[in-house]
Formats: sequence, structure tokens, C-alpha cells
Amino acid sequence: MELAPRKSRFFAQAIDISLAALFLLPIAGPETPPPTPILLTLGLALVVLLFLQAALLWKRGQTLGKIALKIRIVRADTGINGGFVPNLLVRIFLNNLIISIPFLGLLYVVVDVLFIFREDRRCLHDLLAKTQVVPA
Repeated sequence: MELAPRKSRFFAQAIDISLAALFLLPIAGPETPPPTPILLTLGLALVVLLFLQAALLWKRGQTLGKIALKIRIVRADTGINGGFVPNLLVRIFLNNLIISIPFLGLLYVVVDVLFIFREDRRCLHDLLAKTQVVPA
């Protein structure tokens, strides 16, 4: 199977993070601002974005960033979309659970990112989920 370029994976992730940051940054800060209609709307938009991203990952193996860069997540053994368990429970939920562990989480993030430079371009979260990223 042809693998997605590292650059495409990086920029797809950057797009996804930037989209979430657009809604999250005005809400989160050093002090929690009082609820206003604008902040509540931004919070609701963030929730809608997260559900949209989750639905896309589940059904298509793509996020908005991956769609824009024309790449997708597939099972490494079959080349088809993994669906709910690999794409959401392992790649997102388990991955973020590990990241949240003090000290170990930071080490995990560094190693996870560096794994992209392996020949098979699979990060730790890809190995855990038995997935890989390919052109769409």
C-alpha cells in the first residue's frame, strides 16, 4: 500500500488543531470568562466540530484536515477503514488517555511523533490501533 507523505500528515493535523483552536482559545484562558451568548455559541460550535470530526473518523477514516490533504486512515492489514474501535477508541481516546499521564504522557508524545520517521511512517498511535495513513 502507498503511504501518505509525512508532510500531508503534519499539515492535516495542523488544520485539525487550528480549527479546534478557533473555537477553544476565546473560551479557555488564564481566567474563565463569564458566560456570554458569543462564548456559549463558540462552545457549542466546538462541540459540533468535535462530533463532526468523530463521525468523519468513524465513517470515512478522515478528519477535515485529512480530507483537505486527501489522506485517510485504514487498517494496516486490510487497507479498509477501521471504523469506531481503531479510529476513535484507540487512536483518539486511548492515545489522549496516555498523553494525560504526568511525565509519561510527554515522553509518549515525543516518541509518538518521532515514530513517523520509521520506514513504514507509522506512529505509536498507528501501531496501537493497527492502522496506517494512505492517500485517499
